[in-house]
Amino acid sequence: MVNRDLVARKIARATAWMNDAEAIVSQPLDAFLGDVKSRDLATFYLFLAIQEAIDLGAHWIADAGWTPPDDTASVFDVMAERGVVDRSLADALRSAAGLRNRIAHGYASVDHRRLHAESQEGLRGLRRFFAAIATAAGL
Repeated sequence: MVNRDLVARKIARATAWMNDAEAIVSQPLDAFLGDVKSRDLATFYLFLAIQEAIDLGAHWIADAGWTPPDDTASVFDVMAERGVVDRSLADALRSAAGLRNRIAHGYASVDHRRLHAESQEGLRGLRRFFAAIATAAGL
């Protein structure tokens, strides 16, 4: 099992980023799209939270001695196969990993209208992931 202190730190950091992103993406669409700096900051916070989920899953898999995944999105498949998270959550987080990749490789491929529309559901998924990890870690 992964170090509980590490889990707690990563969850706390990701929660702060998710809260900050949510404060921005919860604005009406026109306000969100119109404030480019805030929009990009929220997008970056989402990137960081998703990356933290990937990183935490990878730590968990390595510490458990499980076969490593083929790519970042597959981290969540391994977590589902081992019963740490359910399959529907793993599928949602695979989509989040795809968003993380689009953000990482350039904002031009990020559809900010779609990000705004889907952000609340995505944030709920990330929060469910971190809650499942906290429970599995005994926090």
